[in-house]
Amino acid sequence: MYVPVERRGTVILKLIKKLLNMHLVRYAMVGGIGIPVSEIALWFFYHLLFKDNHGFFFVAQLCSFEISTTVNFLLNQYFTYREQAQHVKGWGLVKRAVRAQVTSFSANLVSLLTGDILVYLFNVNPYIATLAGIILAFGYNYFISRRFVYRDIKTEEVAEIVTTTPLN
Repeated sequence: MYVPVERRGTVILKLIKKLLNMHLVRYAMVGGIGIPVSEIALWFFYHLLFKDNHGFFFVAQLCSFEISTTVNFLLNQYFTYREQAQHVKGWGLVKRAVRAQVTSFSANLVSLLTGDILVYLFNVNPYIATLAGIILAFGYNYFISRRFVYRDIKTEEVAEIVTTTPLN
């Protein structure tokens, strides 16, 4: 199908706008931002704070995970799920942040376990196994986050009403 040159730009812009309105695409963009944030935080903690002391590498990893998870949560809250941000404040925001931490931690475990299973049980190349773990963890994290962290506000309000209304 031929599209005149002057309309191609408009078609591409409409496609980009449509993609950016999809939660999955915005969630993936935020995750893409989280990778360099995590690496920079790891470098900061491991090299600058702990002076390359291997005994503190695990602590540096935990700190970088915490930083990147917090940045990802805030970006997801105000970019990916921006339509919900105005309705969630105070303790609701804190509860969401804690749920995001738990979800990210469990996704990290999915990634590590997938990679280890592929390498140790199926003798898959470690780099391919790690990539498979990351992809599986992304899908897991997105779908669990949709249900556990970024539920529809109406669902949360109904659940709160049901749990706070006394039974007669």
